[in-house]
Amino acid sequence: MTFSDLGLNAALLQSLSENNISSPSEIQQKAIPVILNSTKNVVGVAQTGTGKTAAFGLPVLQQINPSLQQTQVLVLVPTRELGQQVAKDLFVFSRYIVRIHTEAVYGGKKIEEQIKKLETPKHILVATPGRLLDLIARKAVNLSNLKYLILDEADEMLNMGFLPDIDKIMKIAKPTARKLLFTSTLGSELKLIIREYLGTDIEEIRIKPQEYVNRNIEHQYLAYQYGYKLEYLKAFLLKHSNERGIIFCRTQAAAKLLGQQLAGFDIVVGSLYGDLNQYERTKVMHAFKDKRIEVLIATDIAARGIDVSDLNYVIHYHLPDNEAQYVNRSGRTARAGKKGKSIALLQSDELYHKDDFEDALRIRFEPIKLDITIDKKESCPVKMTINVGTRHEQTPESLKQFLMLQSGVKEEAIQNVLVYRAHATFDIDSKYQSQLINNIHQTKHFHQRVLIEETAK
Repeated sequence: MTFSDLGLNAALLQSLSENNISSPSEIQQKAIPVILNSTKNVVGVAQTGTGKTAAFGLPVLQQINPSLQQTQVLVLVPTRELGQQVAKDLFVFSRYIVRIHTEAVYGGKKIEEQIKKLETPKHILVATPGRLLDLIARKAVNLSNLKYLILDEADEMLNMGFLPDIDKIMKIAKPTARKLLFTSTLGSELKLIIREYLGTDIEEIRIKPQEYVNRNIEHQYLAYQYGYKLEYLKAFLLKHSNERGIIFCRTQAAAKLLGQQLAGFDIVVGSLYGDLNQYERTKVMHAFKDKRIEVLIATDIAARGIDVSDLNYVIHYHLPDNEAQYVNRSGRTARAGKKGKSIALLQSDELYHKDDFEDALRIRFEPIKLDITIDKKESCPVKMTINVGTRHEQTPESLKQFLMLQSGVKEEAIQNVLVYRAHATFDIDSKYQSQLINNIHQTKHFHQRVLIEETAK
């Protein structure tokens, strides 16, 4: 089946051809004709990496009236990264459709700048719920002429607590707007929301779980000894230093700490988690996309909307909570017909944790054979000097907290902190020396560049 068979017009087919998108995915095959030829609300269940944006974006673009200078399509997304990616994809798809304007609005950017851009009418608005309501309150957005209201990654919006905002938006939007909802999972709470907002007379497009696991992904596990998880991860990354991948952590704190710890092994990584400001997030993503960073550490929510090609692997530093999340993570690799690996880190006496994923998804994990020597020799304290002192309003306690926070080194590894006017000295467990230096040396704090080095003997 081709995109032409699905009923798309010549302008869309040309943009697809120029971007080497030749064959529609299963969700695209099922959704595009329904959106084009039916008037019913639509629910689509498909995983990350299956082409959902094109599944709803292409048919919706075909039905926009460019001469009508009003917002005709609203796409709600859970994160700014996903919003940026959806807007980018729609821009690419609409290249040969004359005068269609798309704008993405989200938190983390000055709202005044977004209001200025919205003075020129946009046919398509991609938005996070909170920022959209702010713009509506300032009368910068008008949804009274909406043709389509699309909820992308609806399950994630629910998980992030956006339901009250979505409820307000649904009441503000034109009641006759056609509603399209796309999600990775379809739990009982989301079913209730679908019934309330989309009704019961809907078109539901669902791909069975065993069908949406990419068959180009090789599933593997790395068994580690208790207490040495980080060392096994380090050994894998060093062995595959010429490859690119994403490491998934369960929490923001874990993602931040793992980035600090890997820096201690001279492994260049970037960390992406919710507490980063927009500048920091953009900086990390640009570095990753430009291949200045080969490994990205991310939480599941922060990774939503990341679209980076040619990833060799994803690593589950912490196993996901459910099968759908596993498929979402794994779908970051093996895109566009390429091969990839999905690797779970499992403690050697807890390998049974993989069984549920194998049974539910009809996959099999193969062991990774990795020669690794664990250095169990006792460490010793090393005296360090830092160019921070009492003139920077630091005490031994506050400086120790600063060192711990910025490096991820645990409290007991830092001892004997002595603070003088312009510098301080302290002892660091030799095992954490590189981690401390690589995370703090040459960074900007206290209105200066911080210098940290081993004290001359």
